[in-house]
Amino acid sequence: MILAALAVSACKGPATRAADAMATDDAKTDADAGADVRADVDPRPPGVGLMHTVAQLDFLRAHRDQPPWQAAYQQLLQDAEAALVRAPDPRVDFNVPFYYADPQAAQAAKECLRQDALAAYALALGYQLADTSVKRHQYAAKAIELLHAWATVNTSISGADGDLVAMYTGVPLLYAADLLMNTDDWAPASRSAFTTWASTVFRQSADDIKDRSNNWGAWGTLGAMASAALVGDGSAVASEIARTKLRIENSIAANGELPEENLRTNSGIWYTYFALTSMTATAQIARNVAGVDLFGYTAPNGRTFRMALDRHFIYAVHPEQWPYPLPPGIEGDLWQLLYPCADELEMPTVTGWPGSLFEIMSDIYQVPAWKDWVVSSRPLKGYHAWIYVTLARQSP
Repeated sequence: MILAALAVSACKGPATRAADAMATDDAKTDADAGADVRADVDPRPPGVGLMHTVAQLDFLRAHRDQPPWQAAYQQLLQDAEAALVRAPDPRVDFNVPFYYADPQAAQAAKECLRQDALAAYALALGYQLADTSVKRHQYAAKAIELLHAWATVNTSISGADGDLVAMYTGVPLLYAADLLMNTDDWAPASRSAFTTWASTVFRQSADDIKDRSNNWGAWGTLGAMASAALVGDGSAVASEIARTKLRIENSIAANGELPEENLRTNSGIWYTYFALTSMTATAQIARNVAGVDLFGYTAPNGRTFRMALDRHFIYAVHPEQWPYPLPPGIEGDLWQLLYPCADELEMPTVTGWPGSLFEIMSDIYQVPAWKDWVVSSRPLKGYHAWIYVTLARQSP
């Protein structure tokens, strides 16, 4: 299915593209304004459809002027416009220290990749959805500038938290690359440089952590899956799907909780969200590029994503029921050394986490209670794996 998706790039012949250029009103307007109007007036299809397939993008184009997508589409365009003035900020060595030892330093260290990746993704999705060729090419060019910067400057990822942070801040770069993979705006040499970086520097960090049993492993698996799918490595995609099935079996308890994340006590609700976000994003890629439904998968021991999401929703709505607070006194001090966490219970919200996750999961699973919780807060936007969650819905 990956190879079939890659073949979509040839779906329009020269005659079709030329007809599109002649027939599109906005192309005529662009020409009158002296714009550089190219043959690919319509956005080219994504490479393999990591987070957005051709069909999903077509759906969004058809519904972007209707609620709830209309406000979410405007949210995207605002982000894309803001991203046009961002100067790329790559690092030769992306080094991130241990967050709980120096939160300010860790936060500062990750911003260069986080901001560049979010900007590139907004621009690339804007390229796919904007309604004029001028904007499409403008967005594409800026996104490619950001992608090229990281591909040609960054050669290593280091620091106590470097691998994890590279995954959860950097994976939108791969989403962006996929959305732009077939555009004529991207020079072949630059495109090749990025896929090389994704399959070497980025992939190495993913491989280094993907076998861990907690959220680190879940994020490493997402990174490995995204990089493998981007370059059409079907064997590696199949391996990451198998790894995710084992993670469903081994990391989800009979009651739907994630015991490894419960160990983080006051931060356990947050870390459960953090793990489920990456795990479900991996499922999205598996479904889009390989046709494998991990959202509906049941492990041999009966574990499913739905079980984990149902349990997490209870604590999202009723955090006072969270049964794993940090122990008081010396016991708590010792526990924090082993399992770092916040001093107070980290509280979930519908407008932040895990509201953004349940916005997209309510679309995938069609659970009324999840949708009812988030609907009045739309448009929602996430910052971990699932970004434009209201816009990505395929149902109201």
